[in-house]
Amino acid sequence: MVTKREFASTVSAEVAAFFDDTRALGEYHFLDVGDQQYGECIVVIFGDVRILIDGSHQGDFRGRNGHKSIPDQLAEIFREPAPHRISMVVVTHGHADHIGCLPDLVSNDVIVPEWAFITDPQMGFGRDSQDAIPHDALSDPSQRLVAALREEDASGLSDGELRDFIDAAASVESRYADFIAHLKEKRTKIVLNIGEKLPAELLRLLRPTGFTFLGPTQEQLLLCWNQIAKTNKDAKDAADALLRADATLDEVSLYREIVSHDPKFDDSTDSGGRGNGMNCQSITLAFGPKNERVLLAGDMQFAEPGVKGADDEMARLRESVVRAGPYKVFKTTHHTSHNGQDDDFLTKLGDPPIIVHSGGINDPSHPYPSVLELLKGRRSTIKFARTDRNGHIIVRPHLDVAEAIEKSSGRLNDFSDNVKDMESMAEPAGNGPAAQATFEQAQPISQPVSQPISASQVIIINLPAGLVDMTVAGVEIVVRAPRDDRSVARTSGWPTPPAPDRPQRGGGRIRQAADFRFAGGRNLPSLLFVTNANALAKNIGSAETDKALSAIRAAGHDICEVDGSAPDAVNIVRGRLSSKQSTKGVVLLGGYDVVPCNVVNVLSPSLGAALGSRVIEIDDDHFIVWSDELYGDVDEDRVGEIPVSRIPDGRDSVAFLNALAAPGVNGGGIERFGVRNIARPFAETAWGVMAGRRSLNVSEAFLTSDAEPEHLDSALHYFMLHGDWRDGRTFYGELGNQAGYTNAFAVGNVPKQASGVIFSGCCWGALTVSQRAKDAGAAPIAPRVVERSIALSYLMAGASAFVGCTGAHYSGANSDPNVNYAALMHRSFWSELPTRGYSASSALHFARQAYSADLAERADSLEPVDLARRLKNRSQFTCLGLGW
Repeated sequence: MVTKREFASTVSAEVAAFFDDTRALGEYHFLDVGDQQYGECIVVIFGDVRILIDGSHQGDFRGRNGHKSIPDQLAEIFREPAPHRISMVVVTHGHADHIGCLPDLVSNDVIVPEWAFITDPQMGFGRDSQDAIPHDALSDPSQRLVAALREEDASGLSDGELRDFIDAAASVESRYADFIAHLKEKRTKIVLNIGEKLPAELLRLLRPTGFTFLGPTQEQLLLCWNQIAKTNKDAKDAADALLRADATLDEVSLYREIVSHDPKFDDSTDSGGRGNGMNCQSITLAFGPKNERVLLAGDMQFAEPGVKGADDEMARLRESVVRAGPYKVFKTTHHTSHNGQDDDFLTKLGDPPIIVHSGGINDPSHPYPSVLELLKGRRSTIKFARTDRNGHIIVRPHLDVAEAIEKSSGRLNDFSDNVKDMESMAEPAGNGPAAQATFEQAQPISQPVSQPISASQVIIINLPAGLVDMTVAGVEIVVRAPRDDRSVARTSGWPTPPAPDRPQRGGGRIRQAADFRFAGGRNLPSLLFVTNANALAKNIGSAETDKALSAIRAAGHDICEVDGSAPDAVNIVRGRLSSKQSTKGVVLLGGYDVVPCNVVNVLSPSLGAALGSRVIEIDDDHFIVWSDELYGDVDEDRVGEIPVSRIPDGRDSVAFLNALAAPGVNGGGIERFGVRNIARPFAETAWGVMAGRRSLNVSEAFLTSDAEPEHLDSALHYFMLHGDWRDGRTFYGELGNQAGYTNAFAVGNVPKQASGVIFSGCCWGALTVSQRAKDAGAAPIAPRVVERSIALSYLMAGASAFVGCTGAHYSGANSDPNVNYAALMHRSFWSELPTRGYSASSALHFARQAYSADLAERADSLEPVDLARRLKNRSQFTCLGLGW
């Protein structure tokens, strides 16, 4: 066994010897790893020496969704047909997105490695000689879950995609064993990484590359092995316990239940992060001569190891890495996650001017937003390339930074966010309705106004220029009264949202849909259901889609198929509505990637000009919102004449069918539950017109732990709290004197069954995708999943409707409806609800009409900023769920 001192001295000697020598010019290829979450595959070339590091995803052996396969990319790089001679193949660690298609590359003679420096299979998978899993054992459900739960969180995938993920994860260990066996058959010299010095023969071969093996040490590997072994045991225990309770659970349900309810498998907590052990085993390498050094470290978590007892070892590894620098090129670790790197680490690396990210675009949190912001802050001194935007990337460190990077697509220094809460796979940009979202530009109308104002119409008024005060990043900037009354969540000073699986009174997830009955067996008025059946089937499954559409037809309702952009879909629906004027409402079936949502700019050119560049300071959404209203516009006046609701699918067939089977509200014996911010007393006026006798809870005192089950069983729920577009799991309360914020209501509080109606004045409370409307088109639509959304969790529980905002909501502390931006909308909705037979879709439609009429009547007295805020409120409220 090599001691720490011997290992460190060996590293230092290698670096010193290398710097004294002249090497061939290095070329580094970061391959296109497709659109799937995670993934990494790197080729390093120094003259005749070729090194292949990791193998992306298993499916990348053949290529998917327009992305070239790994074999095709290798043929282009080496400019020769297979088989390709490889000096050394490296497997940094045991995750499926790094082992990937390497077994197929070897078994199909695409590559013929001379050497293999790879993760030890027993250490990498947390095994010892007594519990090694034979190949046929992975047909056992609990063992398959063990393999899947060793990987990083995949709960954001659709059910079909999650099945594929579990299949791939369950086979990765046996495929890795086959990989090693095939290497032996081909007489490849194999070095298993157990933290010891490498053979002198291999080091001589790699000398022209400036190769330095930096770690991890054997002590760190063993600490990681222990954590992986514990994860294996915890996963098997959890799966076995669930199967004992319900032997009918399939592996997708098992996976979701474990990830949702067991904190040991919550990657968002310090106690979770099941992938940490495997990540911190990543083989860490440096290449290149002085002034051209390149650091490649797999998924090493330099900033936050997350492995019990490994902090000291990680500190030593960081020191070794820093000594081997400074670096001109740094491939970010763990797909640019917050636990891989931080600002201090980048500084100690020598502030590398070239930074590369590897990963697919359909990734919920990589690159991690905070790291993107960190890199963006360095944009004047770095070139940032990323495979999810730039495809195949080539870096030649011997060239000047401005000329050193070659890419197959996109632009460098693209710091756009793949979206923190991006929960699932999305269509590639440009290939579907989601990618074709277009802005509906506001049209000015003449005064006086005697009709309701549409979502895309504004009144142009010659009033003095001037803006009210605003809150930007938690700092209040007073320009002109009144104050900014957005109920907007700010990240600074906010409490940590409770984990989805945290025990909370009255909450808990339920999965039903087995006894599916459309609308709970109720007779509904004539409705037009709008969908794209193929896109919906891709999200929830063909059988489930057929089941839903057949039930709708059997109930006597029409179904309209749409395709293309939002305007195209609106025109198709308008034609159907015109041909059947007895239709009482429209129900959109599926998320924005199935039936595209209109992106509406509520500002006309004139109003936008009046507000000027300060629009982006006044409103977090730049007054651009998601809106479904135009699907009810029959006469093309850009005002919805009939109600519209949407049942988002959340990539979850059970949630979709539960929402479609909502039994509605029984008009007798109705009770209510609600929470408001201490700074929003106007909510009491809306509360006063609701059925029921309970008092409205106030958020300064009311916390997530205070939600009583019997209160949550109420048919009517009302929230006037803060929200955040980045996290749909929590609504926030407020302390007095602006002293801070509290967790007032969380996804874990959503009742197991909720057949009623929910109305939310929370910012972005009804946002079912991970993008704000202002960012539409910058990346593929990213639907949220049930576990990450209060709104979707209510629909999963069977709620008739969740009515809320797709953007930042405006209200205010003043209860006077002539001053408060939201009071009339809230009160009108609750007043209309019982008169419309508890149809939330109809109630919202008529509340919007009342709000528009009031806005038109008072237009002459409104300043431009007040007008803009009210127009935004009018357009952004949406009805999720069946709504009838």
